[in-house]
Amino acid sequence: DWGAPADELNKIHPLMVLLYCGFIAFSVLCMLNIVTGIFVENATSITRSDADNMVMEELCSQERRLAEMSHLFEIAAGPGADRLQEHQFVEFIAHKKVRAYFSQIGLNVER
Repeated sequence: DWGAPADELNKIHPLMVLLYCGFIAFSVLCMLNIVTGIFVENATSITRSDADNMVMEELCSQERRLAEMSHLFEIAAGPGADRLQEHQFVEFIAHKKVRAYFSQIGLNVER
């Protein structure tokens, strides 16, 4: 109860009640500032970790696409071949599924 100390201060001088109210207001604002700072810090750390997760997901996605591309080129080159000839590549990209895959990853292989 804030009233009892305020009554005692009012007996001393009415201005003391005003100073007491100012002290209480200042204390409450300080506490609110601390609590707000905690919430902002938590939100910032969540955002930072979310950005880190997005970077990690993109790296994993790139690795997955690279593995898929390697597999596609191995299929195009044929069994046991370590190189893909130009004519093999041209024949390979003639397939609709292959062109659709390249289009999906942002590569234009249209003639």
